[in-house]
Amino acid sequence: MAAALAGTVALTGCGSDRERPSFIGEGIPTDGGEQDEEGTGGDGAEDKPAAGGNGVTDLPPPEMVSRAMDAVTGADSLRLSGTIEESPGQLMEIDMLMDVRGDCAGTVAVAGEGSFELLKRGNELWYQPDTEFWQAVTGSDMTELSGMYLYGTTDNPDAGAMAEMCDLEGFLGNFGDVSGMTSDEVSVGEESTHLNVPVIALHEVPKPGSSRESTLLIATEGEPYLMHMEQTERGTTNAISMSDFDVPVDFDEPAAHLVLDLEELANGGAPGGF
Repeated sequence: MAAALAGTVALTGCGSDRERPSFIGEGIPTDGGEQDEEGTGGDGAEDKPAAGGNGVTDLPPPEMVSRAMDAVTGADSLRLSGTIEESPGQLMEIDMLMDVRGDCAGTVAVAGEGSFELLKRGNELWYQPDTEFWQAVTGSDMTELSGMYLYGTTDNPDAGAMAEMCDLEGFLGNFGDVSGMTSDEVSVGEESTHLNVPVIALHEVPKPGSSRESTLLIATEGEPYLMHMEQTERGTTNAISMSDFDVPVDFDEPAAHLVLDLEELANGGAPGGF
């Protein structure tokens, strides 16, 4: 049984051979183009920035997005939270604080396949599946492993596959190719708040025959962070929020008596006769 357990840690498709969605696709621009009069966003875009504003609302849409992406990619760490379609009809929820060094702490849930807590520091990784996860990948709820963490290093192929969930640059890269569009392909929306941060909305202008609707929310105070990305197409909405910029990824390692080593499992050395 121990060898079988060690063989399930790829988590049914969380490895590198599975494509993640392109959130904005060919959507919002990052450079080029002049803002036209119809894309000024009405009264909100014509007003001067409020006290403490960062001036992003005075910029043409391509530069707004460029500033937002620069702010996000310049952060040492951030929290990603939201829902994406991992594959047709299969939704994944993520709430993960991660940094540019690949450290992370958070949870991932896949509809119908359970959830797990994931912790990574340096080349060490711990994760704690729930009983629904075990049921999905082994056919048993594995009650004897309830509350236990599996441990490995990135040298282990299965733990290395799990570590991809902590790849901040990889997640940001999956937001799609957002360059090359002009301002007549994006409209400026209303100002509001998101996660208690003042933001302004940018909307992709739908292309003829396309059902895709895409929206970005950009902070209008402090750093002009990209705070939220959302895309709806064919009845499915992918939505990711970003927060906790530059908050360190810090956690206490699980207690030793709650940890099972993947290498020991693979070699039949699991404690308690698992």
